[in-house]
Amino acid sequence: MMLSLARQSARASWRGYLGAFVALALGVALLSLSTTLVGATDATARQEGLTEAQRGQLDGLASMFGIMAAVSMFMAVFVVGSTFGFVVAARQRELGLLRLIGATPRQVRRLLLGESVVVAAVATVVGGLLGLLAVPVAFGLVRAIGVTDLHLQAPSPWIAWAVAAPSGMAVALLGARRSARRASRTSPTSALREAAVVPTRPSLGALVVAVTCFGTVLIPFLLASELPPLFALIASILLPEVAVVGILAIGPALVPRLAALLARPFAGRDVGARMARDELRAAARTTSAVAAPIVAISAIAGSLMLALSFTADWTSALNTAQLRAPLVVEGVEPSQAASLTADPQVAVADVRRQVGWQVVEEGGAGYPEQVEVVDPVSAAATRGLRATSGDLGELHGRAIAVTEGWVSESGTGLGDTVRVRIEGERIGLRVVAVVPEAPDLYGELLVATDAVPGVAGRPTGTVFVAPRPGVGPTPLTEHLAEGLRGTSARVLSAQQWIEDTDARTRRSNDAGLVVLLGPAALYAGIAIINATLIGASQQRRQRRLLVLLGATRDQVRRASIWQAGLVSATGLLLGGTITVSLGWLIRTATTADLAGTGVAVPLTIPWLPLLATASTCLALGVLAALVGSRSARSEQRADETRGRTEPPVLA
Repeated sequence: MMLSLARQSARASWRGYLGAFVALALGVALLSLSTTLVGATDATARQEGLTEAQRGQLDGLASMFGIMAAVSMFMAVFVVGSTFGFVVAARQRELGLLRLIGATPRQVRRLLLGESVVVAAVATVVGGLLGLLAVPVAFGLVRAIGVTDLHLQAPSPWIAWAVAAPSGMAVALLGARRSARRASRTSPTSALREAAVVPTRPSLGALVVAVTCFGTVLIPFLLASELPPLFALIASILLPEVAVVGILAIGPALVPRLAALLARPFAGRDVGARMARDELRAAARTTSAVAAPIVAISAIAGSLMLALSFTADWTSALNTAQLRAPLVVEGVEPSQAASLTADPQVAVADVRRQVGWQVVEEGGAGYPEQVEVVDPVSAAATRGLRATSGDLGELHGRAIAVTEGWVSESGTGLGDTVRVRIEGERIGLRVVAVVPEAPDLYGELLVATDAVPGVAGRPTGTVFVAPRPGVGPTPLTEHLAEGLRGTSARVLSAQQWIEDTDARTRRSNDAGLVVLLGPAALYAGIAIINATLIGASQQRRQRRLLVLLGATRDQVRRASIWQAGLVSATGLLLGGTITVSLGWLIRTATTADLAGTGVAVPLTIPWLPLLATASTCLALGVLAALVGSRSARSEQRADETRGRTEPPVLA
């Protein structure tokens, strides 16, 4: 019976639930698409005839799509929760009337949850269909931006439905639960109030959530100079979500006050700014809900942009600090590598080789890993390979060297055993040395050429060349270039190779950002417009009253624009604070890692993407406010024309 009543109530209140329906349907579509992309990497990996490089590419794509799915889920939870909060705020008097005629708090809560189930069921179906329609487009975009050259195979659509449908329902109920609990505390006298006073003091639960989140974020900052750079990179992906949760837990108390502070320089000069400031203070929950998607996307996108840029700076500095070879030859064929080794003017030709093995974890599960096959002496002379603990002289036979980052991630250190699976056979390799991080020079796992009989590794096409005594880099460059004429190989100086590698890394990062943030950013943009329009629709009665009290329509319109601009600026300020803080964390960790090497870590800030993100958020908020104010004016003029304008009442 309650579900039937909820269905009728949701139908009667469809205008209020329209924003929640749009947010949830798009959220389910985003989750469905993310699940399909993750499944596509697994379905493609099962094909026969794939090379080790292609399988490694699919593993990277799976990780990338997994992060995209996590970001999508996070954005969906916040956006849907905010829009369901709008519904409760707009129906305060209606809920008070229900309480006045005898409805219990439990019945009110069950009614709203039932309405949420009805809306979520329809939105889940629509969102699932949209997600399926978006799959071919997503596959085409992934290939177009250069993330992969493989033709991804779409998995069964039921997999996406099985994940997205329950997740959509869970997100809807999670977003509606808090609003329903707050609505159940609505007093019967709310039906008689002309104005609703929204309390801004955070509840005890909100304070506990905020303190827990801020405490979690603070711990890495206290250990910033001791953190491994790769751990700081991982923290920069996870901590923005934690910080956003903490900020929005106390959003009704924080966001309106910060927006009013930003409005202070303008409130005395423009009546529209003063009206906007007062409205933001009065509608604290609405203000916080409108700011939520801006805070979330600006913090997540900004932190990830800085993290990838600063990590590229770090790897470039590592290359400068460790690379010993004055020349690097790229694009070398295996037959050409042998000729470089035999060249009389070359002292060391260190051919970079890799082999794909399965690393076996406890319990028997395994994951693919590219293992570096090195000659420790040659690698030390050209790539600066050295041990921070242990002895590289013992790297022969059933032995392995690992990087410091791999030790931190896996918990396997000096003296332990790394188990690998090679062609179905398990082999134990003892860790004899721990080496510094150098992602562009060698991998996380290193073995000697005699680790496994018959496995010499696959040349990657890169050869690090050191000349014989008395042979200068310039004459050797000309000599090697002449010998490689007519081939695709390129002879580069060490500095040229570092610059080319850095440029290639940044291009790859840009493509990865499109995959990681593209769908979530699109969803966030729609959510910003959606939230701003819903907030504007809830304030139409107040603005009509302002017109009757003497405010001109132009002043009311300017107040709407000011309000959207202030909320957007507040969200960007909070998101920017998170971004700058996490950027400082990564910068501190990377500079500490290279302390004592004499090499300064460059600082590259991606100003254009950061400014584009901020400008887009601000422009979307203001644009939605303009549309909302124009719609309100059209509705008011229509009412005046028909002669049935009602006296305005503050809700």
